[in-house]
Amino acid sequence: MLGDRAAHREQARIALAMLAVTALYEAASAYVLGPDFALNWYEVIGTWSGLTCVWLSRTRNILCWPWGIVSAAALGAFFAQIGLPGQQWLNWGYFLVIQLWAWPNWVFGGAGRTELPVSRLSFLGRAAVLLSVAAGTVAVYVTIGLIAPGSLYPIVDALVVASSVVAQFLLGRKIVESWVLWLGPVNAASIFLFAAAGAYTVMALYVAFFIHALVALRSWNTVFRSGARIGAPITI
Repeated sequence: MLGDRAAHREQARIALAMLAVTALYEAASAYVLGPDFALNWYEVIGTWSGLTCVWLSRTRNILCWPWGIVSAAALGAFFAQIGLPGQQWLNWGYFLVIQLWAWPNWVFGGAGRTELPVSRLSFLGRAAVLLSVAAGTVAVYVTIGLIAPGSLYPIVDALVVASSVVAQFLLGRKIVESWVLWLGPVNAASIFLFAAAGAYTVMALYVAFFIHALVALRSWNTVFRSGARIGAPITI
């Protein structure tokens, strides 16, 4: 559940690197925005832990999950402050819960309670994913309209929420197509959404996520085609 020594070494190295990236971005934002800059610690912690989580998930390090839990808690609080209820509910009501399932599933979800291998969806599985995203987007859009009328860009918010729910579930099962969802309807739409909301640090996080998802999609496809188990190291 807590990984081996190599996993801990990678975690420490990446966490320090992502902390430096987050600090540099905050410093640049303060310089550019001047008196309009307001440091929000929920945003900073969520960004740092989110970057660390996504990097570790690409390399299939089991320690990505505790970082993801911290990110979900912090970003949920931040989104509540800036008026994005869909994102708030997504982080507190879903990400915190499903990551508690995904963590042990990566370790014991394979045959005979072994490590879970990388897999891909069938044609019917992909169709079910598309239908789930479409239905979820409509449901979340209607819910936002009823509970939080006047929120920013509710249809985009709803698309991000629905796609993220499905993508996170697929990631918890180590399915390659999870990265397709992270790449398109989640990251691309989130870049627009957070830029419009003025959440520039989180916007930068999703730009990094977009690029990272491209690399991760290629990496996981390589692992799947080679038949390697998920615990084997990936070389980019």
